[in-house]
Amino acid sequence: MKSIITLIIILLGIGFTFAQEVTLDDKKYQVDDKTILSNGTDVTNALNEEQQQKIYDLAEEKQNALKQIELEKKASEKAKKQAEKQAKQLKKLEKQQKKTQKALKKKENEIAKKAKAEKQLAKAEKEAKKAQSKYEKLSKKGKLSTEDEAKWLKKIEKLNDKVAKAEKKLKKL
Repeated sequence: MKSIITLIIILLGIGFTFAQEVTLDDKKYQVDDKTILSNGTDVTNALNEEQQQKIYDLAEEKQNALKQIELEKKASEKAKKQAEKQAKQLKKLEKQQKKTQKALKKKENEIAKKAKAEKQLAKAEKEAKKAQSKYEKLSKKGKLSTEDEAKWLKKIEKLNDKVAKAEKKLKKL
């Protein structure tokens, strides 16, 4: 792409340095500096002052038009590069925004997991405390047989294990 642009600029530059071809009264003239050529021969002195001035003016107009085209091409290339740069920057910002959103979502998930673990721990502690107090109440009244007492102790042990697991899970987070 750069080589094509460079080639175009070189060709236009070469076009400016060489003679400008101008048509006046159905005759083609080449203007090179202050020399007017027709079919390769110098006709500057053969033309009157008014014709010379018209030819020079036409050549200058043509050269100015070519310069204007060159400037427009340069401006177009500059605008294109600027647009590419902005597109690249926009893409970079979008990527950064996605990364930030992903990190935020991850943090929200961690907070939700921690809240859930705390809730489970509180529930397990409540159940264990309730079972322990009920066991102690029944035990004080003497309403527990040996089988019932074994069941209650097993139940309390399971609930205490549940509390320990919930605490471990919470510490892990």
